[in-house]
Amino acid sequence: MTTRNRRLLGIALLICTICYLQASKLRAVGEIGYAMDLIYHGYFEKVDRKKLYSAAMRGMVKSLDQHSDYIDSEDFSQFQRTMEQKFGGIGVLIDGPPHIERPTIILPLYDSPAFKAGVEPGDVMIAIDGKPVDKMSLNDASGLMKGAEGTHVQLTVEREGHPDPISFDLVRSMIEVESVVGDRRLSNSKWEYFLESNPEIAYIRVIQFGEKTVDEMKQALRKVGEAKGMILDLRDNPGGLLTAATDICDMFLDEGEIVSTRGRDGKFFSNISANRGTLLPKSIPIVVLINEQSASASEVVAACLQDRQRATIVGHRSFGKGSVQNVVELDNGRAALKLTTARYFPPSGKNIHRDKDSTPEMEWGVQPNEGFAVELTDEQRKDVFVRWRVRGSAGRSGTKEEADRIDPQLQKGIEALRDSDLNVSPSR
Repeated sequence: MTTRNRRLLGIALLICTICYLQASKLRAVGEIGYAMDLIYHGYFEKVDRKKLYSAAMRGMVKSLDQHSDYIDSEDFSQFQRTMEQKFGGIGVLIDGPPHIERPTIILPLYDSPAFKAGVEPGDVMIAIDGKPVDKMSLNDASGLMKGAEGTHVQLTVEREGHPDPISFDLVRSMIEVESVVGDRRLSNSKWEYFLESNPEIAYIRVIQFGEKTVDEMKQALRKVGEAKGMILDLRDNPGGLLTAATDICDMFLDEGEIVSTRGRDGKFFSNISANRGTLLPKSIPIVVLINEQSASASEVVAACLQDRQRATIVGHRSFGKGSVQNVVELDNGRAALKLTTARYFPPSGKNIHRDKDSTPEMEWGVQPNEGFAVELTDEQRKDVFVRWRVRGSAGRSGTKEEADRIDPQLQKGIEALRDSDLNVSPSR
């Protein structure tokens, strides 16, 4: 056999091998498609092909872990809006059971359609577009109020002191969502970032880690440079963008590791370190508040600042979500696969992730510093929520005593700063 023929034979064998391997991969895909086709044509009731596809995708990812997910076209737009911190809607924050008894308007956002129409904090929602909300989930009620800019929605509420329900015909607009807030909203709707009862202490609460969080945090830190101590409140923060979390850590650190990520079989993915320079002087002590709902990106920040001895952690053990998800767009950007691709580890290398079979005795989550664990009762958690709601309403901050007394975790954080070398003054 000539050299030329041997080369041609080798190329042919290589192509055949590639085709075989590709066919093996596609065989399972074909079986799934065949099963969907059987169901679509043979099931005794008519079925929606798109719903079948979504169910098949969700079934695959549910076999992986609780944080991987398939986001279909109906939900993907909302997912993007959440990260972008904007959505089409009427501009209200709402809450309901178990925090409060009935679905209630917590706050109409400043200059939003709801704000301009006269919707008030404390209004109890009765119906949205004529649909009763008493048996709806908060997600369903929120979904009904969201929609495209320029479209109409009718909101009916009960208001204390008014015998009859009040209806508002609202036109949706694009709502910008804050992710960084302060101690209280002033009458001009701007945030005050110093505690009213302890004006030497800065207070910044991060609600989520979205695309605008880093810029919002920078703006807040520019206003608190003269503080003698700072409280960073990450309670009930479900996380968000890992990049936002690491950028915020970088604001408080001058060098060294922030977080590392490892993929399959523990293989090293990346190591993120701080850059030179800080936005808050290193001489200002920091307390970070966490609770059992502080998760993911919140835990990155808390664990990093604790490990680097830049902050004292106060509150309750965190949620324990130490995994990283990549969002891969599908269907020409109309849907996405949220896939767990790695786990992150703080500078100490401790395990953050809580598996399904993890027990309280195992290592997971972020623990408060020794002596700074503060458990809240259900009633106290409701009080903390009321504090946030009242002080988030422009010009309705309540009394100084109410501000801190009903929040034992915040009070413990203030005490931690008082005991620091800078000798922060007692509450006034």
